[in-house]
Amino acid sequence: MRSRRVPLALLALAVLGGAATAAAQLPSGPEEIAWTSFVGGPGRSSERQTLPGEPGTIDLGDDTAWRCGFGRARHAAISAEAWSVQRVLACRREGSTVSATASCRVHDGRLQEHAATLSLGSVADRRHVTVTLSCRAR
Repeated sequence: MRSRRVPLALLALAVLGGAATAAAQLPSGPEEIAWTSFVGGPGRSSERQTLPGEPGTIDLGDDTAWRCGFGRARHAAISAEAWSVQRVLACRREGSTVSATASCRVHDGRLQEHAATLSLGSVADRRHVTVTLSCRAR
């Protein structure tokens, strides 16, 4: 019976050690969050682009009528250990606008990442694109 307890104790220590390492790597504020965009679709590269801190546009290529951009990051905090930062992805075509919000949140000692994704156009159309705005710790 004793031999079983030792490996379980070691496993518990390993898990707790991993949690401590993850907590030590949490960003301490919104300035430690990096933002990226990804544009997917037929004939497009699968490369993420790092975005600047200021609002800007996302290049979708010349073969689509859609135009996309992102707003400035907005920070909300309950405390130093519980905060979030959000950024809006908005795409326009003629008189229509669609938008989604991406966010990174520090809560309960974890970083939670939520990407914003917009699917633009008909899936069967060769000009269809999917645009994603995401965040991560630097």
